[in-house]
Amino acid sequence: MNSKNLLENVESQSKWTSWSPRKELSPEFFISNNKLTISANNNPTEYVYGKFLSGEIPVSDSHIIIFEALFSCQNVKNEENSIFAMLSFYDNQKVMLERDYVDIIYDIDGKVKKLYRKLDVPENAAYVIIEIGARWCPQAVVEWDNIRLETENKSDMPSRIVKIATTYKERRDTREENLSDMIEIINKVGKSNPDVILLSELVYESCHNETDSKENGQPVPGPLTDTIGEYAKKYNTYIIFSMNEKESGIIYNTAVIIGRDGKVCGKYRKIHLPLNEAEAGTSPGNTHGIFDLDFGRIGIIICYDQMFPENSRTLALMGAEIIFIPTMGEEEILQRAIARSNGVHVVVSGYVGSASSRIINPLGEIVNFVKDKDTAYAAEQIDLTKRFFVYWMSIGAGNGETKVLFRKERMTDSYGNINKESHKIEK
Repeated sequence: MNSKNLLENVESQSKWTSWSPRKELSPEFFISNNKLTISANNNPTEYVYGKFLSGEIPVSDSHIIIFEALFSCQNVKNEENSIFAMLSFYDNQKVMLERDYVDIIYDIDGKVKKLYRKLDVPENAAYVIIEIGARWCPQAVVEWDNIRLETENKSDMPSRIVKIATTYKERRDTREENLSDMIEIINKVGKSNPDVILLSELVYESCHNETDSKENGQPVPGPLTDTIGEYAKKYNTYIIFSMNEKESGIIYNTAVIIGRDGKVCGKYRKIHLPLNEAEAGTSPGNTHGIFDLDFGRIGIIICYDQMFPENSRTLALMGAEIIFIPTMGEEEILQRAIARSNGVHVVVSGYVGSASSRIINPLGEIVNFVKDKDTAYAAEQIDLTKRFFVYWMSIGAGNGETKVLFRKERMTDSYGNINKESHKIEK
């Protein structure tokens, strides 16, 4: 790895410049003691906006760059939105190729705050400009220190390939027949060596025989998870499915994750219940379904959860790279919107025809689906290191990464507690 500290003897570094979109919005800029400082103390507006820009730093598209800087701040309510660093890449014709936000990282006690991002240099990039700034934080003072830019070869960064499989099956008359179908499909999918198999909502309990479908539920772990666990272990795969869980007399609609070792390694209880499900005696969960598996972080929502964007947005903010949705309903538009608005992969296993079981990329595009009930599954390899861009998305005439933009540019100060009392209409 090669290192380059951009703030060595920063006071003589004439290529650092200050910028503000309008003089009425400009803060004060200081370079001193190897630190960059922006102060809004002497500007009365609440809409202060300013940044430092580095000079043109040569880069090679055969490299990865690693940027980091420490920062401290005063009087900043929304650090995620108001304090930023960006890396803007240009070709040798000075055409902007890509513009990327840098992440904010905190240590455990919250005292050390750092900006950090590791990125592939875009193809044909000739140089990068670093932007470091603050915005929309009245009376704020922000200071950056220990700014570094390092490089390493792209070949040193491994890809993260995960094979995802979704499934489709139709209801049978009894739970025993449903279980037989589940095992048959798992055996069929398992031979293709997936990392994860997704089955649908209440795939074991949902029967044509309504009386049979209203069983009282099972514990987790329990007989059903033990049976499915045998096949997860056989095929060295994760298996996700929804079932009726019974605990202390309470029934939940629970998505269970069976690990590669055949044991339960996570569960999520459906939070948003449609009225008919609640009146049938199911109780809601109260925690979000976020899990770290051996290939990355995933989230789970179930059926009616799709109708409430706060759920999937929370999972994305918590770092989910893939959201799995076992569901009885068909909500293609919502599922594609969840993928697009959060910049995540979405995997669905449905009941409304085989095509309701689908795999969607972070641009909201369906990349695969189950072709028919006899095929029973669709599998897709996903590279979790691959980034997805939209031209002119927020950043101007260049490529912007939706996953990062939608997180970094949320104006949470205006949301508050999203309820009727906190958002009264002024007459």
